[in-house]
Amino acid sequence: MAETEEIVLTPEGYEQKKKKLEEYRKILYEELPKKLKLAKEHGAELRENKEYLDLRSEQDYYEAEVRRLEELLEKAVILDESQVDTKVVGLGLRVTLKDLKTNKTETFEMVSPAEADPEQNKISTESPVGRALMGQRKGAEIQVETPAGVLRYKIINIER
Repeated sequence: MAETEEIVLTPEGYEQKKKKLEEYRKILYEELPKKLKLAKEHGAELRENKEYLDLRSEQDYYEAEVRRLEELLEKAVILDESQVDTKVVGLGLRVTLKDLKTNKTETFEMVSPAEADPEQNKISTESPVGRALMGQRKGAEIQVETPAGVLRYKIINIER
């Protein structure tokens, strides 16, 4: 039997994944069956009914996403944020960085790959920047090679 890999999620990330799962289950088990029934009633051979075929593809997508989220939540371990040390960069912490090229500052939250969302400034601990930050202290300067080029940052603050 294969060992299950734990996935550490912040409490907020766990709740977001649960909410997404509920949303997808509603679509899969309530909304799509109604739409599929209507599409069947439009007649024509099902193999030629584009609306029906599109809905089946959508159903396949939501079935896969529901399975993925169920597995993720089953393996999830919720991070106890009260046990996180703010002296060094780690999972669940917010890190304020100063870009040494532009002098702009920006705050990021360090999260597991399952929660990463660059648009929300949530960076994975396994991304190039995340790996470079992990274990570093306030005041440290890091250099990261990315597809966009070399980035240089100074850690201004670390907080919960």
